[in-house]
Amino acid sequence: MAAHFSNASDWRSWYAAHAARLLLFVRHWLPERADAEDAVQSGFVKFWKHKPHPRDDDVPLLYAAVRSAALDMLRSRGRRAKREEAVMLDADDCWWDADTIQERERAEQMQRVLAKLPEEQREVVMLRIWGEMTFAEIAETLDENINTIAARHRYALAALKKLLPEECHERS
Repeated sequence: MAAHFSNASDWRSWYAAHAARLLLFVRHWLPERADAEDAVQSGFVKFWKHKPHPRDDDVPLLYAAVRSAALDMLRSRGRRAKREEAVMLDADDCWWDADTIQERERAEQMQRVLAKLPEEQREVVMLRIWGEMTFAEIAETLDENINTIAARHRYALAALKKLLPEECHERS
């Protein structure tokens, strides 16, 4: 016969019995442990609200609730990222000052192109150029290997060269 839970103590033991497996289940969508834990807790609460007296045969419903919470979290982040990107691309506020209209247009173009780089590459470029940091300093700041930092910088510069028009390339 399936177990029937009626009090908070039972719920705690039921959560303890399933939480670790649920966490593993959502980690492939949410690799950050804290995010996965949030999704498990959120899904568990949703499940509990709909099934205040769970039974052992309700476990698939629990997994479905946690899965739904994880996917909701991913969709929400995707929508937020798109909104932030749209705002950044439409913003009149440029990351750096420019004295002339031509310089401002070039700066805005550079800002749009930098936004297209993967975050890790963009971060290295920003620290290298605007932070005036050495690769060793960047590696220490980001807690990464110096060769990884150099490679990210190299890939970023290659991508920028492809994305920017010829007149924006630095001439030797």
